[in-house]
Amino acid sequence: MRAIAHLNIIGFRAAVAGLFDSSLKGRPFVIAGRVGGQAVAMDVSPAALKEGIQYGMPLSSGQRLVKNLKVIPPDPLSCSKINSIIENIISRYAPVWQNDGAGNIYLDLTGTKRIFGPASDCICHIQNEISDNIKIDAAAAAGTNKLVCKVASRTIRPEGLIEVRSGEEAGFLSHQDITLLPGLGSSLMKTIRVTGFREAGELAALSDSEALSLFGRKGILLRDSARGIDDSPVAPSHSRVIESCADFSQDVLDETVIKGSIASISEHSGIQMRRDKLGAYNIKFSAVYADGVSAEAGEKKKNLLVMDKDIIKAAFNLYQKSALRRVRIRSISVSLENFSPLGYEPDLFESEAETKSRRLQEAADKIQNRYGAGKVTRGIVLAASNKESVYAY
Repeated sequence: MRAIAHLNIIGFRAAVAGLFDSSLKGRPFVIAGRVGGQAVAMDVSPAALKEGIQYGMPLSSGQRLVKNLKVIPPDPLSCSKINSIIENIISRYAPVWQNDGAGNIYLDLTGTKRIFGPASDCICHIQNEISDNIKIDAAAAAGTNKLVCKVASRTIRPEGLIEVRSGEEAGFLSHQDITLLPGLGSSLMKTIRVTGFREAGELAALSDSEALSLFGRKGILLRDSARGIDDSPVAPSHSRVIESCADFSQDVLDETVIKGSIASISEHSGIQMRRDKLGAYNIKFSAVYADGVSAEAGEKKKNLLVMDKDIIKAAFNLYQKSALRRVRIRSISVSLENFSPLGYEPDLFESEAETKSRRLQEAADKIQNRYGAGKVTRGIVLAASNKESVYAY
């Protein structure tokens, strides 16, 4: 049986800002950055929350609510320092943990009971050590899977400890507000409002056919989530890789085909990453030649790679650095690593050109998520596909 725990630090970036600037104590302020071309409140101080400012609220709306609202840009360096301290504490208790860098940390404590006691005791020790060492309080939950722990920590935040025991998952979730279930997008919420469902138990009671008819292909997954079913692993963020590859039907030397294929698989990796609301610091490119020899190169970026145009540009540069042999190429791949949540360090003063580019990317993602990959792409990709059959995956 799995033993999972979740730490939920509400307003993590705002809490970190308060640690490094004592003048912020008790003052309404927001950590603001651009998401989708609009300045929004990415994190909110407790005082700002009391004034009615919410996470994700447009900055202009927050400034109307609070006169002279203090606006602070993200500070990824300070957040990274605090995350390192937290992970040093966690590493003494948990063999595996998953930290999104923004105050959500999952721990897999399976098999540690004989050393540290039940998961609820273990996470309590971690919670207290974090509070004692860096003066940040967290909500903590223990259970058998990530989903149940996530919902449980949401019911008690901003601080406290809760345990959902094995076999009690569905009962615990039954009377919880549906909005506490993770992963509910705006389109699903519109459908849920039409049904009149308010509690997770109402979703959990649906049959397979009812779930499918109401919510489409995601219906059964949604229904199972409401029942507390979740087998997703605790996956360390640093070990995750999003990779897309292209195999050529015939070994190629044509630059148009190669570059078009690089653009195609870069787009494929990019849309997978953005679906999880992530950006990447690391990118790698590799090529396998017709004689079996491989070439590869990688780069660690100072700024997050988010949009396709930047991923493609970085992949092109790595191709030109590494694939120097005048030998036909059999296959290529582009991989993204070292992820951080989107909005972690956007530029508050993004230029108009950058805003247009971001909005264009979001529109392309929306079309591809709805109608399938490749429905919107670049001319260079189309030129490559007209010359050569490429098997991308």
